[in-house]
Amino acid sequence: MPVAQPYGGIRSLIETPIMDDHKWAKVPDIPADSFLVDLEDSVPPPLKEAARSRVQEYLRRPEYFGGRLVVARPNHLSTPWGRDDITALAEAGVTCVAYPKCDSGDEVIEVQELFRAHGADPDIFASVETAHSVVEVASIAALDKVVAIGLGAGDLSADMNVSLYGPDGRLNPLLDTARALVAITGAAFDCLTCDFVYAPDLRDLKEIRRRLETSRLLGYTTVGTFYPPHVPLINEVFSPSASEVEAANEVIGLYENAVEEGANAVALANGRTVLVHDYHKALNLRARAETLNG
Repeated sequence: MPVAQPYGGIRSLIETPIMDDHKWAKVPDIPADSFLVDLEDSVPPPLKEAARSRVQEYLRRPEYFGGRLVVARPNHLSTPWGRDDITALAEAGVTCVAYPKCDSGDEVIEVQELFRAHGADPDIFASVETAHSVVEVASIAALDKVVAIGLGAGDLSADMNVSLYGPDGRLNPLLDTARALVAITGAAFDCLTCDFVYAPDLRDLKEIRRRLETSRLLGYTTVGTFYPPHVPLINEVFSPSASEVEAANEVIGLYENAVEEGANAVALANGRTVLVHDYHKALNLRARAETLNG
């Protein structure tokens, strides 16, 4: 099934360091569907408290993002800043939280209880970034208010003490299992599934396109990046093309006519046989296109 609104139209998520004034000033002009306001990886320890205040400020200014989705990421509860971050985000009225390095469903519940104790009940974007979270991903995705799961391959490779890339520059094949599992779990629980752009050279847009197409092929709905030139490419790759929509409409029309005539399959002009699974995929693609077109 397509991911439900308001997340069904989220193709791109960009992370911009909130303490970098030069980069932050460009945020309103980045054509991303959603923005990650981060208190974790992009903020060094001496700036944690200042960043927390700034994130609160911008959560109260949704117009700065043009009304687009804003996802706030606190530090993990095990850090000195995690609990204070949650309190601050709750006070600022946060509506969606990316919780990093989720290890289990119980940990997510603890985070939710802390938010609720401070008057907030945000949707949860659960980040799968540890070996334990890969094993527990279904228990995480099944929880109430978990609307998205994202794979952090970089942190996962660090947690497992393995190389992020193979000798050919592609992601370590070991990570393929985690990527597939996150995509399958997201589909099972109707969650947005977010991959992240990793490549030895982030400026090689031809290679980035190839990797984005692989993410879409795996079933991911969304991709995150911290490099603005990736955003238009993500939006393009993760939007059904006009030819894809046309082909989907043909499949839908021919299959529905065949069913009315008592058949359970139909042959297209090119000889391809269309079965019920092709019909449902065509319906989902058309729904995705309609969501993106407003």
